Amino acid sequence: MSYCVNCGVELADDINVCPLCRTPVYHPGKETDPDLKPVFPVGRGEVGAIRNDVAMLFSVVLGSTAAACILLNLLVFRMNLWSAYVAGACLVLWVLSLPVMFVRKVPAALALLADGAVVSLYCGMISWFHPGENWYPEVALPLIWMIAIFIGIYGACLRMVKMSILSRAALLFGEAGILALLTEVVLTLHFDGHIFVSWSAVAATCCGVIVAALLTIIKRSRLREEVRRRMHI
Repeated sequence: MSYCVNCGVELADDINVCPLCRTPVYHPGKETDPDLKPVFPVGRGEVGAIRNDVAMLFSVVLGSTAAACILLNLLVFRMNLWSAYVAGACLVLWVLSLPVMFVRKVPAALALLADGAVVSLYCGMISWFHPGENWYPEVALPLIWMIAIFIGIYGACLRMVKMSILSRAALLFGEAGILALLTEVVLTLHFDGHIFVSWSAVAATCCGVIVAALLTIIKRSRLREEVRRRMHI
């Protein structure tokens, strides 16, 4: 017993068209007439329009927020240029979202360069409003571009080398330990005038232990399979 998908009327087993609404009838176990219009769509649907709508909504929200703060700063709250911080933050968020929401085929290196540039400009604006102590060239810029370089190295390794989840985790913890050491080096050079490590040594040691454990698991096949089975990876 079958029913029409359009009007719900009960159908006989030997008909190809609904007698009430003329909707084609599909029989899974029966060869259909090639000249008959298919009941279900055969084309592949796309959902790109939804992503475009979300990107447009995100842009409108950020743009409206920046514009509203600028107008309030110019017309109501005129004590300082506080709206520049909000507008700059909105611009940073918009640029960071470009590869995800707008241009998904943009080269990763170009996207990373744009992200580093816009964050550097935002920190430079803050430095211009609050001059002194040279924190921008000595701390902000080195840290921003070190993080960008490490992210670029990690992404390049994922694209160029076929890596398991355990290998990716080992690479991530290794980069985190090195980045912690370099961060404290930059900070101590700026504030103390010489290189000194304390907390970063602890962080790097912990990351090193984790990397060594992950590499051991990767090298030992039985241990690797046991970890994958228990962690469902």
